[in-house]
Amino acid sequence: MGNNFQTMRLRGYIFLIGRSIRRNPSRIIFNIISMAIGASILCAALTAYFSVREPLLRELGRAFPENRLLAKPKTLGLGPLQVNRSKLTGDVISKIRRIRGVTAVYPIQPLWFPVRAEGRIFGEEISSDIVVSGAPPELVENSLSAGQSFAMPLPGEPLPVVISCYFLDLYNLGLAQSNNLPQLNESSAVGRTFSLVLGESTISGLVSVSKSKTIACKVVGFTPDVSLFGLIIPLEAVEKYNLWYAGREVSDYTQAQVEIADAREFDRIRLELSGLGLMVESNRNVMQYLKMIANIISMIIMSLAVGVLFLAAVNLTHSERMALMERRGELGLLGALGATRKMMRWIYLGEKSITGLAAGLIGAGAFALCWNIVMTNLPDAVRRLPIIGSAIPQMRLDAAVLAIVILFIAFWGAVICYLPIRRLLRLYPARLLKE
Repeated sequence: MGNNFQTMRLRGYIFLIGRSIRRNPSRIIFNIISMAIGASILCAALTAYFSVREPLLRELGRAFPENRLLAKPKTLGLGPLQVNRSKLTGDVISKIRRIRGVTAVYPIQPLWFPVRAEGRIFGEEISSDIVVSGAPPELVENSLSAGQSFAMPLPGEPLPVVISCYFLDLYNLGLAQSNNLPQLNESSAVGRTFSLVLGESTISGLVSVSKSKTIACKVVGFTPDVSLFGLIIPLEAVEKYNLWYAGREVSDYTQAQVEIADAREFDRIRLELSGLGLMVESNRNVMQYLKMIANIISMIIMSLAVGVLFLAAVNLTHSERMALMERRGELGLLGALGATRKMMRWIYLGEKSITGLAAGLIGAGAFALCWNIVMTNLPDAVRRLPIIGSAIPQMRLDAAVLAIVILFIAFWGAVICYLPIRRLLRLYPARLLKE
């Protein structure tokens, strides 16, 4: 008997809620549209923060590591020339490693002689002078494509090469356009082979006929690190080729990336590096500035979402007050027939929860559709941009965000309408019938 009573009571609730929704469909539709717009903008704000901002900051962190300093020899300008005032040698590298707070040092050494690269791109033979530098494998390990290695190759195997993302952009946006060559993306370039001709140059007057060697190479990845440019090969290979060309060991480096345990130790470590005759650069200020811009943009979008939700709340509150004025007699009659205030309140809030749920589903669904259309039809030029192009594959729409927005809109719609119905139900049924 008790279960039958509860079933009848639930059916009665559902019937009354459905009748309330059907009573004025135009007002319900208007409320759903206003709340759906707020839900779409809220989805955009949360997605901009979690699905766009976070991947971009991760890629920016790879390009501008906050915990790394760039140490270079100090320079002196002599008219149109620039000369080094100090040297970055192996002994200096050892001293840097002994500085308290330094966790790793990655010295960079270029090939100290002319080099040109030659290869074929879609049947076109191209040759160009190129900048080649050597770096420790640990520095570029996060830039390697899946299944690729940056270790020194065995005899007969090609030399692994990591290419700067900005060098690829230089080719795509400049050389390819001006010479009518096909553009490349990172995925299609990985695994391609080409040759480095050591000791030769395409620039007149720089050709060396005394020593020349051709090295087979293979692209194994791309690095967004702004301090690495041109082609990057293992440091061991660079030291080997410099020894071959100069006939003696070359221990000078052009720069060293210094990894520190705590970015707050930057000032102290910079002073110690300066004491070694080095010039120090840091990405900390750049990253802080970029984070500030990202946070400002996120706050603007979130403020817009809050503003739209506030306007929707004002509109919904006004609309519901007008609706309740028309429904006083209905509520008075329900009270006169024995319905409790709690029962009438649940009927009313159930109606608003269903309305809010529908608005959340429509708003979140519309945003998801727009997101998929935009991400699917992004121009190739955008996908090839440095940092942004690498972040795009990580920009995935989070289903949890959509679910939270839908539930929030349903709850939010009920909360907004709670005070008007609570205030109205304080009146006696007889007064409601009379008014």
